[in-house]
Amino acid sequence: MHLPENFEQFKTAVLEKIRTYCDSNIWPFEYEKFCGWLNNFDQPLEEYIALQMLDSLIVRSKEMAIASYSRLLSCELRQYIVENTDVNPGSIESWKKKLKQGSLNKDIRFTPIRLSNDQGESGGSIYRMMSSILSTERYALTNSTKHPQVIILIDDFIGSGDQFITFADEFELNKYLESSHVIYTPLMALSEGIVRIKSEYPSLNVLPAELLDNSDGLFYGKDTELFKNDPRNTIADVKEYLECMKIKYAPKISNWLGYEKAAIPVSFEWGCPNQAPSILYMENSSKRENWNRLFNRRAL
Repeated sequence: MHLPENFEQFKTAVLEKIRTYCDSNIWPFEYEKFCGWLNNFDQPLEEYIALQMLDSLIVRSKEMAIASYSRLLSCELRQYIVENTDVNPGSIESWKKKLKQGSLNKDIRFTPIRLSNDQGESGGSIYRMMSSILSTERYALTNSTKHPQVIILIDDFIGSGDQFITFADEFELNKYLESSHVIYTPLMALSEGIVRIKSEYPSLNVLPAELLDNSDGLFYGKDTELFKNDPRNTIADVKEYLECMKIKYAPKISNWLGYEKAAIPVSFEWGCPNQAPSILYMENSSKRENWNRLFNRRAL
């Protein structure tokens, strides 16, 4: 692998972009946090790959998440309820008021996605945030004594769909699908994960607030193709070098390129999904002292 001739210009441009995002609160992080993480790398090629990850990084703050869910609830979700159920949400303004007051809780219930062994609470953080637009206590499915007409599942990310399918089995989703309209509303979703979930549960409705595809991944394209905006190195070159970095910094860590090698450089304010390369959220390095962590894995 070769260091591009425009490396210094690329580094300057990426750092300036990050500083702008941080200083303007578009990204809910301190600029120095990114500089500290970049200081972990003592080789220019390592720093170059790290900068490429940051240049492609997708960040969503709590504020962005609430805004996305507010739009989803008022548009696609409300429209689905109007067209497919007996529930009367009223006008958009009336619907927003009913969500805040909890007055439709006989017909509608919400529940976050939680796996029994998932300490990261995939949907729990999101659900708690929604208290500003939704009566989370009155609408909680756990407080319902019967199956409501509509059940809305809250999550932050669909990757491959594997985690949801595990949840669906624990949750006994098929029982709910027999008597209720179940709508899965992740904050962000990969299109291939939606296809996988729909193949297993055709009657489940999936309405993501934001849709991603493979082009949002770090390694979009064939291994023989050039890596992103790099004029010399192929995708295969970068993957190979990243494997050398794994041996150097974290030989035993899992999901180095993200779960099922998805390599989606994404972080929420409350932490990274496991489809993100683990170097973005690893807490320490077994091979390097004083590792500067960038993001959390997920907020507890």
